[in-house]
Amino acid sequence: MTDEQSASLWHRMWPFALLCVLASVFWLLLDRYPEINFTLGSDAAACGLLAILSLALMLFSRGLAITPSQAMRGAIAGALILAGPAVGTFLHASTLDPGSLAIALCLTPVAVGVAEGVASDIGLSNEALWPGLAAAVGLLLVLPSPSIADWHNDAAMVLAPILTGIGCVLLRRNAASAIASATAGFAGAAIVFAIGAGAGAAMQHARPQVSVTAVAIDAALSLLALTALSRLAAEQYAARYALVPLLILVQGPLMLHSLVTWRSVVCAALLLAAAIKLLRSNSLEKVTS
Repeated sequence: MTDEQSASLWHRMWPFALLCVLASVFWLLLDRYPEINFTLGSDAAACGLLAILSLALMLFSRGLAITPSQAMRGAIAGALILAGPAVGTFLHASTLDPGSLAIALCLTPVAVGVAEGVASDIGLSNEALWPGLAAAVGLLLVLPSPSIADWHNDAAMVLAPILTGIGCVLLRRNAASAIASATAGFAGAAIVFAIGAGAGAAMQHARPQVSVTAVAIDAALSLLALTALSRLAAEQYAARYALVPLLILVQGPLMLHSLVTWRSVVCAALLLAAAIKLLRSNSLEKVTS
Protein backbone atom coordinates (compact mmCIF):
# COMPACT_ATOMS: atom_id res chain seq x y z
CA MET A 1 0.00 0.00 0.00
CA THR A 2 1.45 3.37 -1.05
CA ASP A 3 1.52 6.48 1.14
CA GLU A 4 -1.22 8.01 -0.99
CA GLN A 5 -3.44 4.94 -0.54
CA SER A 6 -2.77 4.94 3.20
CA ALA A 7 -3.72 8.61 3.45
CA SER A 8 -6.90 7.97 1.46
CA LEU A 9 -7.83 5.02 3.69
CA TRP A 10 -7.24 7.09 6.83
CA HIS A 11 -9.35 9.94 5.40
CA ARG A 12 -12.22 7.54 4.79
CA MET A 13 -11.99 5.58 8.03
CA TRP A 14 -11.20 8.02 10.85
CA PRO A 15 -14.78 9.32 11.37
CA PHE A 16 -16.07 5.75 11.45
CA ALA A 17 -13.37 4.61 13.89
CA LEU A 18 -13.98 7.57 16.20
CA LEU A 19 -17.74 6.98 16.05
CA CYS A 20 -17.35 3.35 17.11
CA VAL A 21 -15.01 4.22 19.97
CA LEU A 22 -17.25 6.99 21.32
CA ALA A 23 -20.40 4.89 20.98
CA SER A 24 -18.71 1.99 22.80
CA VAL A 25 -17.85 4.13 25.86
CA PHE A 26 -21.29 5.74 25.99
CA TRP A 27 -22.35 3.40 28.80
CA LEU A 28 -19.47 4.66 30.94
CA LEU A 29 -20.75 8.20 30.60
CA LEU A 30 -24.26 7.16 31.61
CA ASP A 31 -22.90 5.18 34.55
CA ARG A 32 -20.77 8.03 35.86
CA TYR A 33 -23.14 10.90 35.07
CA PRO A 34 -26.69 9.52 35.40
CA GLU A 35 -28.05 13.06 35.67
CA ILE A 36 -27.46 13.63 31.96
CA ASN A 37 -30.90 13.25 30.42
CA PHE A 38 -30.85 12.06 26.81
CA THR A 39 -34.28 12.76 25.31
CA LEU A 40 -35.91 13.27 21.94
CA GLY A 41 -35.69 16.98 22.72
CA SER A 42 -31.91 16.85 23.00
CA ASP A 43 -31.76 14.84 19.76
CA ALA A 44 -33.93 17.45 18.02
CA ALA A 45 -31.78 20.33 19.29
CA ALA A 46 -28.56 18.57 18.29
CA CYS A 47 -29.72 17.76 14.76
CA GLY A 48 -31.26 21.22 14.35
CA LEU A 49 -27.98 22.86 15.36
CA LEU A 50 -26.03 20.65 12.94
CA ALA A 51 -28.49 21.46 10.14
CA ILE A 52 -28.02 25.21 10.70
CA LEU A 53 -24.23 24.94 10.79
CA SER A 54 -24.16 22.71 7.69
CA LEU A 55 -26.47 25.08 5.84
CA ALA A 56 -24.20 28.00 6.71
CA LEU A 57 -21.22 26.05 5.38
CA MET A 58 -23.12 25.38 2.16
CA LEU A 59 -23.99 29.04 1.72
CA PHE A 60 -20.37 30.08 2.17
CA SER A 61 -19.10 27.39 -0.21
CA ARG A 62 -19.33 27.83 -3.95
CA GLY A 63 -20.71 25.15 -6.21
CA LEU A 64 -22.71 23.37 -3.50
CA ALA A 65 -26.30 23.01 -4.62
CA ILE A 66 -29.09 20.52 -4.07
CA THR A 67 -32.32 19.89 -5.94
CA PRO A 68 -35.66 19.53 -4.13
CA SER A 69 -35.76 15.79 -4.86
CA GLN A 70 -32.22 15.34 -3.53
CA ALA A 71 -33.09 17.37 -0.44
CA MET A 72 -36.17 15.26 0.20
CA ARG A 73 -34.23 12.02 -0.22
CA GLY A 74 -31.48 13.29 2.06
CA ALA A 75 -33.99 14.39 4.70
CA ILE A 76 -35.75 11.01 4.69
CA ALA A 77 -32.43 9.17 4.80
CA GLY A 78 -31.10 11.26 7.68
CA ALA A 79 -34.30 10.77 9.66
CA LEU A 80 -34.15 7.00 9.15
CA ILE A 81 -30.44 6.73 10.03
CA LEU A 82 -30.49 8.90 13.15
CA ALA A 83 -34.02 8.24 14.42
CA GLY A 84 -34.25 4.59 13.34
CA PRO A 85 -32.25 3.22 16.31
CA ALA A 86 -34.43 5.34 18.63
CA VAL A 87 -37.73 4.11 17.23
CA GLY A 88 -38.47 2.41 20.56
CA THR A 89 -38.70 5.84 22.20
CA PHE A 90 -41.25 6.95 19.62
CA LEU A 91 -43.27 3.79 20.22
CA HIS A 92 -43.01 4.18 24.00
CA ALA A 93 -41.29 0.81 24.31
CA SER A 94 -40.31 1.58 27.89
CA THR A 95 -39.23 -2.00 28.67
CA LEU A 96 -36.91 -2.33 25.65
CA ASP A 97 -33.47 -2.87 27.18
CA PRO A 98 -30.19 -1.84 25.46
CA GLY A 99 -29.16 -5.49 24.99
CA SER A 100 -32.28 -6.34 23.00
CA LEU A 101 -31.83 -3.21 20.88
CA ALA A 102 -28.18 -4.14 20.21
CA ILE A 103 -29.25 -7.60 19.03
CA ALA A 104 -31.84 -6.06 16.72
CA LEU A 105 -29.42 -3.48 15.29
CA CYS A 106 -26.93 -6.26 14.48
CA LEU A 107 -29.37 -7.16 11.72
CA THR A 108 -28.90 -3.76 10.05
CA PRO A 109 -26.44 -5.27 7.50
CA VAL A 110 -29.20 -7.68 6.48
CA ALA A 111 -31.55 -4.75 5.84
CA VAL A 112 -28.80 -2.96 3.92
CA GLY A 113 -28.19 -6.02 1.75
CA VAL A 114 -31.89 -6.43 0.97
CA ALA A 115 -32.32 -2.72 0.23
CA GLU A 116 -29.28 -2.70 -2.06
CA GLY A 117 -30.55 -5.79 -3.83
CA VAL A 118 -33.90 -4.11 -4.48
CA ALA A 119 -32.37 -0.78 -5.53
CA SER A 120 -29.73 -2.20 -7.89
CA ASP A 121 -29.35 -4.74 -10.67
CA ILE A 122 -26.95 -6.84 -8.59
CA GLY A 123 -29.70 -8.64 -6.73
CA LEU A 124 -29.62 -10.04 -3.24
CA SER A 125 -26.35 -11.75 -2.29
CA ASN A 126 -25.97 -14.28 0.49
CA GLU A 127 -22.73 -12.52 1.46
CA ALA A 128 -24.80 -9.51 2.49
CA LEU A 129 -26.85 -11.57 4.94
CA TRP A 130 -24.57 -13.77 7.04
CA PRO A 131 -22.51 -11.05 8.82
CA GLY A 132 -25.60 -9.56 10.46
CA LEU A 133 -26.99 -12.98 11.34
CA ALA A 134 -23.63 -14.09 12.78
CA ALA A 135 -23.38 -10.95 14.90
CA ALA A 136 -26.91 -11.44 16.26
CA VAL A 137 -26.19 -15.08 17.11
CA GLY A 138 -23.02 -14.00 18.89
CA LEU A 139 -24.85 -11.48 21.07
CA LEU A 140 -27.53 -14.05 21.89
CA LEU A 141 -24.77 -16.12 23.51
CA VAL A 142 -23.98 -13.45 26.08
CA LEU A 143 -27.21 -11.44 26.39
CA PRO A 144 -30.65 -12.51 27.59
CA SER A 145 -33.08 -13.42 24.82
CA PRO A 146 -35.32 -10.46 23.95
CA SER A 147 -38.78 -10.51 25.47
CA ILE A 148 -41.66 -10.75 23.02
CA ALA A 149 -44.39 -10.06 25.56
CA ASP A 150 -44.88 -6.41 24.55
CA TRP A 151 -45.85 -5.43 21.01
CA HIS A 152 -44.12 -2.05 21.45
CA ASN A 153 -40.81 -3.85 22.02
CA ASP A 154 -41.45 -6.26 19.16
CA ALA A 155 -42.24 -3.44 16.73
CA ALA A 156 -39.19 -1.44 17.82
CA MET A 157 -36.86 -4.43 17.39
CA VAL A 158 -38.21 -5.14 13.90
CA LEU A 159 -38.27 -1.54 12.72
CA ALA A 160 -34.91 -0.35 14.12
CA PRO A 161 -32.63 -2.33 11.75
CA ILE A 162 -34.99 -1.99 8.78
CA LEU A 163 -35.32 1.80 9.03
CA THR A 164 -31.61 2.28 9.71
CA GLY A 165 -30.56 0.01 6.83
CA ILE A 166 -32.90 1.65 4.32
CA GLY A 167 -31.68 5.08 5.42
CA CYS A 168 -28.05 4.09 4.87
CA VAL A 169 -28.76 2.95 1.32
CA LEU A 170 -30.84 6.05 0.52
CA LEU A 171 -28.15 8.45 1.71
CA ARG A 172 -25.35 6.68 -0.17
CA ARG A 173 -27.40 6.70 -3.36
CA ASN A 174 -28.23 10.40 -3.11
CA ALA A 175 -26.61 12.28 -5.98
CA ALA A 176 -26.08 15.46 -3.95
CA SER A 177 -22.73 16.39 -2.40
CA ALA A 178 -21.83 15.01 1.01
CA ILE A 179 -22.38 18.35 2.74
CA ALA A 180 -25.71 18.94 1.02
CA SER A 181 -26.93 15.42 1.82
CA ALA A 182 -25.83 15.80 5.45
CA THR A 183 -27.58 19.17 5.75
CA ALA A 184 -30.83 17.69 4.50
CA GLY A 185 -30.31 14.62 6.68
CA PHE A 186 -29.82 16.66 9.85
CA ALA A 187 -32.86 18.76 9.03
CA GLY A 188 -35.03 15.71 8.42
CA ALA A 189 -33.90 14.07 11.65
CA ALA A 190 -34.45 17.30 13.60
CA ILE A 191 -38.04 17.51 12.34
CA VAL A 192 -38.78 13.89 13.27
CA PHE A 193 -37.19 14.23 16.71
CA ALA A 194 -39.01 17.53 17.32
CA ILE A 195 -42.37 15.98 16.42
CA GLY A 196 -41.67 13.06 18.74
CA ALA A 197 -40.55 15.34 21.57
CA GLY A 198 -43.56 17.62 21.11
CA ALA A 199 -46.00 14.73 21.04
CA GLY A 200 -44.47 13.20 24.17
CA ALA A 201 -44.54 16.52 26.00
CA ALA A 202 -48.18 17.09 25.03
CA MET A 203 -49.16 13.64 26.32
CA GLN A 204 -47.38 14.30 29.62
CA HIS A 205 -48.52 17.93 29.82
CA ALA A 206 -44.92 19.05 30.30
CA ARG A 207 -42.22 20.91 28.41
CA PRO A 208 -39.64 18.92 26.41
CA GLN A 209 -36.48 18.45 28.46
CA VAL A 210 -33.19 19.48 26.88
CA SER A 211 -29.76 19.06 28.48
CA VAL A 212 -26.86 21.06 27.06
CA THR A 213 -24.45 18.20 27.71
CA ALA A 214 -26.80 15.72 26.03
CA VAL A 215 -27.15 18.03 23.03
CA ALA A 216 -23.36 18.27 22.67
CA ILE A 217 -22.91 14.49 22.84
CA ASP A 218 -25.82 13.79 20.48
CA ALA A 219 -24.45 16.36 18.03
CA ALA A 220 -21.00 14.77 18.05
CA LEU A 221 -22.35 11.26 17.45
CA SER A 222 -24.79 12.41 14.75
CA LEU A 223 -22.09 14.39 12.94
CA LEU A 224 -19.70 11.46 13.00
CA ALA A 225 -22.44 9.09 11.81
CA LEU A 226 -23.34 11.00 8.65
CA THR A 227 -19.70 11.95 7.98
CA ALA A 228 -18.64 8.31 8.23
CA LEU A 229 -21.47 7.14 6.00
CA SER A 230 -20.57 9.75 3.37
CA ARG A 231 -17.12 8.13 3.05
CA LEU A 232 -18.04 4.44 3.23
CA ALA A 233 -20.40 2.06 1.50
CA ALA A 234 -23.63 1.33 3.34
CA GLU A 235 -22.50 -2.23 4.12
CA GLN A 236 -19.21 -0.95 5.51
CA TYR A 237 -20.96 1.58 7.73
CA ALA A 238 -23.28 -1.16 9.01
CA ALA A 239 -20.20 -2.85 10.52
CA ARG A 240 -20.67 -0.29 13.28
CA TYR A 241 -23.41 -2.45 14.78
CA ALA A 242 -20.99 -5.34 15.15
CA LEU A 243 -17.92 -3.36 16.18
CA VAL A 244 -19.53 -1.33 18.97
CA PRO A 245 -20.85 -4.43 20.82
CA LEU A 246 -17.44 -6.05 20.30
CA LEU A 247 -15.64 -3.10 21.89
CA ILE A 248 -18.10 -3.10 24.80
CA LEU A 249 -17.57 -6.83 25.24
CA VAL A 250 -13.79 -6.35 25.38
CA GLN A 251 -14.16 -3.60 27.98
CA GLY A 252 -15.76 -6.04 30.44
CA PRO A 253 -12.63 -8.02 31.40
CA LEU A 254 -10.40 -4.94 31.09
CA MET A 255 -12.43 -2.47 33.16
CA LEU A 256 -14.83 -4.54 35.23
CA HIS A 257 -12.51 -7.54 35.72
CA SER A 258 -15.31 -9.87 34.65
CA LEU A 259 -14.60 -13.48 33.79
CA VAL A 260 -13.90 -14.56 30.23
CA THR A 261 -16.17 -17.47 29.28
CA TRP A 262 -16.40 -19.60 26.17
CA ARG A 263 -19.62 -17.78 25.30
CA SER A 264 -17.90 -14.39 25.34
CA VAL A 265 -15.00 -15.74 23.27
CA VAL A 266 -17.33 -17.19 20.63
CA CYS A 267 -19.38 -14.00 20.65
CA ALA A 268 -16.28 -11.87 20.14
CA ALA A 269 -15.13 -14.13 17.28
CA LEU A 270 -18.51 -13.88 15.52
CA LEU A 271 -18.70 -10.10 15.95
CA LEU A 272 -15.13 -9.66 14.69
CA ALA A 273 -15.71 -11.92 11.67
CA ALA A 274 -18.92 -10.05 10.81
CA ALA A 275 -17.23 -6.66 11.11
CA ILE A 276 -14.23 -7.68 9.00
CA LYS A 277 -16.48 -9.13 6.30
CA LEU A 278 -18.56 -5.95 6.14
CA LEU A 279 -15.58 -3.61 6.15
CA ARG A 280 -13.89 -5.60 3.37
CA SER A 281 -17.02 -5.48 1.25
CA ASN A 282 -16.20 -4.33 -2.26
CA SER A 283 -19.55 -4.94 -3.94
CA LEU A 284 -20.41 -1.26 -3.43
CA GLU A 285 -16.94 0.15 -3.96
CA LYS A 286 -18.17 2.18 -6.91
CA VAL A 287 -20.39 4.08 -4.51
CA THR A 288 -17.51 5.05 -2.23
CA SER A 289 -15.15 6.13 -4.96
